[in-house]
This record gives sequence, structure tokens and C-alpha cells, in this order.
Amino acid sequence: MNDNIPRSPLGGLREAWADGLREEVRRSAIAFMAIWALFFAVCMILPDLRAKLVDMMFSTLNGMDVTDASGKISALALFLNNVQATAFIMLYGLVPFIQLPALALGVNAMMLGVMASWYAAEGLSLLAYLAALLPHGVLELPALFLAFGTGLYICGQLTRRCRKDKSAQSLWACMTLASQMLLSVLVPLLLTASFVEAYVTPAVAALVH
Repeated sequence: MNDNIPRSPLGGLREAWADGLREEVRRSAIAFMAIWALFFAVCMILPDLRAKLVDMMFSTLNGMDVTDASGKISALALFLNNVQATAFIMLYGLVPFIQLPALALGVNAMMLGVMASWYAAEGLSLLAYLAALLPHGVLELPALFLAFGTGLYICGQLTRRCRKDKSAQSLWACMTLASQMLLSVLVPLLLTASFVEAYVTPAVAALVH
């Protein structure tokens, strides 16, 4: 594979997409949904485990500074937090062999599965869960899948490089790919999702509740 950086800003993304990135994103989405379903089922069967995981989740969420001075969700704070998270997910892929982005995938899927079981255990409807998730999730989840897939793709490329496969992407090409994905695709998705989560999701969730 040619290590030269393409002249087109999206040339590297198109090349990687055809080279295997698309498949990594697809597998990430499938694995995410499978882990979500697994933790939903397990937490429905084991209420003590559900209680511990829910407490852990709420402690983590409360520790995130994503509110403004009035106590409302800040779209800017959400955006910066999500950009940082997706950037790190992709950068985890720079560590060959270990596939660290898969760990981030599992944690995020687990949290959504646990939250779904909490809604069910509290007697809240599936519609309420979807109303609290989907307005911004239709943008945020694809962004996560793209970040997971990119991180795993990069990890695979650098693992092949370590094994002396000269056809694999170089470190510089992988870093360029992550930058292109972040700036050209993820930032627009996450910026829109942050405003939806701050202003649209609460209104939709309130209508359902």
C-alpha cells in the first residue's frame, strides 16, 4: 500500500474504507449490539449486579463536567467530551497487537445495555429508553462505530507493519487517517449530536415520561 498522503483531504479515508475499514466498522456495530443485548439480559437476571453497575455508571456520569452554570446540559461541554473520547478510541489503535479500541467498544455497549435494564427494572417503557437515547444517538452511535472501526483498522495495519508487512499502512499514514476521520466526519456528527442531546433529547424524553 502506498504510504504517500493523498492530495484529496478525503483520499485516505476512501482508500482505507475500500481496504478494510468498512468491514471493521460493520463488525464494530455488530459487536456493540451483541454486547448491549448480553448486558441487558445479564442485568435483568442478576439484579444485584445491575444495581452495582448502575451505581458505578451514575458516579461516572456525575463526575463528568457537562453542565453549564445553570445546571443544564452544555452542548459545548458534551461536544468537547465526545470529541476527546472518539479521538482517544482511535489513538488506542496505535498500540499494535492489543486491540485496545475493542475495550472501549465493550465498555460503551455495556453502559447502554445496563441502562436499558435499569429502565425495564424501574417499570419504564422501552419507548422512554429510546426517547432518551435515539434523538442524539442516531448521530452519536454511528460516530462511535466509525471511531471503533478506525481504531481497530489502525491497530491491524500497525500489527502487520510490526510483522514486516510492507503493504500495510505506516504509522504516519495511520495518524493521518485518524485525523481525517476526526476532522472530516466525526466532528460534524458529534457537534450536531451534542446540540440535539442538549436541547432536543430532554424535550422528547419529557414528552414520553
